[in-house]
Amino acid sequence: MNESIPSVSTFTDPSVVAPVDPDHNPTQAVYYWLLRDIIRGVFEPLERLKVEQIVAFYKIGHSPVREAILLLSATGLVVHEHQKGHRVAPVSLAEYRDLISVYRRIYRLTLEMALENGDDAWEEAVVVQLHRSLKVPKLFDSPEHREMWQRAYGNLHHTLLSGCGSPLMVRLWTDLGFRLERYTHLFADRDVDLKLDHHSMHREIVDALVQRDAARLEQLVSELFAMGEGFHKSIAAALAAKESRPAAASPAEGEAPRKRGRPRKIAAQ
Repeated sequence: MNESIPSVSTFTDPSVVAPVDPDHNPTQAVYYWLLRDIIRGVFEPLERLKVEQIVAFYKIGHSPVREAILLLSATGLVVHEHQKGHRVAPVSLAEYRDLISVYRRIYRLTLEMALENGDDAWEEAVVVQLHRSLKVPKLFDSPEHREMWQRAYGNLHHTLLSGCGSPLMVRLWTDLGFRLERYTHLFADRDVDLKLDHHSMHREIVDALVQRDAARLEQLVSELFAMGEGFHKSIAAALAAKESRPAAASPAEGEAPRKRGRPRKIAAQ
């Protein structure tokens, strides 16, 4: 566990707290906290998800934690090992490249479906979400500010794609997006990311959508993906460097593993 990164469960801004009351729906609260904390690197790749540790970490019951871990298994962020329990999914350069390729194809297809099937209510929802996102500055000066930006960005694109009319497509895009977002938190060059003007690009995308200009929308999506190439190269370079280093030696059979620090106790909100 990376204790230098604060848990999302400690954040207070309404835009980034759990979307449910932990007292009334503890499973969904833990699911949200654990999802965001895996994406943000609080729980590290290949880290074993120990129920007792997570119970103490979030100050919540055993059953909600077990149920949340099982739910996360469907996202690709958590993997199960026979008779060993669950771990945070590993990372690799090969997977990152695969995710980028598939994500972009799914995004384009889902947006095309949204343009065909979206109604006036969807257009209005997109415009409202754009307005909300433009009010969130792209700041990485604190973990909470960065999370606010990430959620504003994600919520806008979720609303854009929701017009497709297919919950299955939206869920597929969402899961791919979460897995890619984890790579950005773990390996991206933040300085490169901060230079990208997503606000301006989002305005143009929404304008093309409202005009139902399919050709312009496709051009803008291509520009959006191209705009992030330097950002993605920084992630690929970090992954390549990581994989070129010798693997850390595992504890010998029967040898006790290195002890970690005690988990932080975090009050549920």
